[in-house]
Amino acid sequence: MLFVATGIISGVLFGIQKLLEVLYLLRLGYGSEYVGVFIASGALAFTGTSLPAGALGRRFGTQQMMLVGGIGIVLGMASMPLTEFVFPGARRLWPIGSRILMHSGWSMFNTNLVTALAAATSVDNRNDAYAVNGVLRGLGILVGSLVAGILPDLFARALHVSLDVPGPYRLALWVGAALALIGLMPLSLVEVSQPGFPRERKRNRGRFPVGPMALMMLYACVYNGGFATWQGFSSAYMDVELDLPISVIGMIAGAAQFVAILAPLVVAGPRSRRRNGWILLVTSLVTGISLVLVGLIRHWAAAGQAYVCTLALAAVWMPALAAFQMEIVDSEWWSLAYGAVSMAMGLGFGIAAALGGHVVAALGYSSLFLIGAGVSVVSAMPMWGILRAMRAGGR
Repeated sequence: MLFVATGIISGVLFGIQKLLEVLYLLRLGYGSEYVGVFIASGALAFTGTSLPAGALGRRFGTQQMMLVGGIGIVLGMASMPLTEFVFPGARRLWPIGSRILMHSGWSMFNTNLVTALAAATSVDNRNDAYAVNGVLRGLGILVGSLVAGILPDLFARALHVSLDVPGPYRLALWVGAALALIGLMPLSLVEVSQPGFPRERKRNRGRFPVGPMALMMLYACVYNGGFATWQGFSSAYMDVELDLPISVIGMIAGAAQFVAILAPLVVAGPRSRRRNGWILLVTSLVTGISLVLVGLIRHWAAAGQAYVCTLALAAVWMPALAAFQMEIVDSEWWSLAYGAVSMAMGLGFGIAAALGGHVVAALGYSSLFLIGAGVSVVSAMPMWGILRAMRAGGR
């Protein structure tokens, strides 16, 4: 049930919503600077909610907090397409408020999902559970991306309007909100373990590992900043700069998601903490190479490889990050620790998105992607430090 809920919610939020929300704003006349602030608002909301999400999950239970988060996602998605109908003075704030609600809900949902999966598994099968969850999440986003490429055209034909007006995108976004509501149903059919998980290790008993977690937060923040330069602006780049039809953008996103579905299975199997760490390190470097290519080559093929590489690498990165972080933290701190890492991820994404819109306006998309490449490579440094410390400690 956790897997099914994740697949549906992720498919709608990162498939339909992610692909269409920026295109909708562009049809309303907003520019790249506003888009950057809009994207950053969600990431910073995710940042601010992550630690409370972990603490609340520990206090009231993971299932309850996942449901609360899911309701926030649905309300945020349903309210954003109302932007055209609110009074003029609120039209610049309304999309940002909707996105804050949406991504605060996602923070609540995702933080407690990771903890719930950890509680439902053992050390021996936890990597497999995270890998399967990543596969189903990718499958949901694949379907969502393909649906997002089709829905606006269907509504445009039904309404006898062009795809240059916001109407078809508004209706498509409302379809996504309805599907997200359906995605909450599986959560009501399962009971998730309450806080107070059994201990699996005796090291660091009763103490939060401040040093290792500080490096993990630094790594997650910097890596997600580089990742955000492509993920935050990819649909706008392909729409405005490459002038690709929405159906083609949806196909590229779908193809990328198909590869992302298979990616976690390639590296699945028994992993040690050090192997998970090396996966994180290599992911940072390869992401940087992919962004260099799209920054230097202005072509749909380069954009396609960036889409495929970043999503496939993210599909490998997320379960490796979750497993690696859980292994360096005692079980009583799982919720708080993942909340801290999630906060760092959101902070990196938010800063990059907020600055990225201004970079695009001043220097263009290519410069933004090259900056993102450099940031991705730099993110490997704190992970290298963690791995060296582990080697020195004989772990």
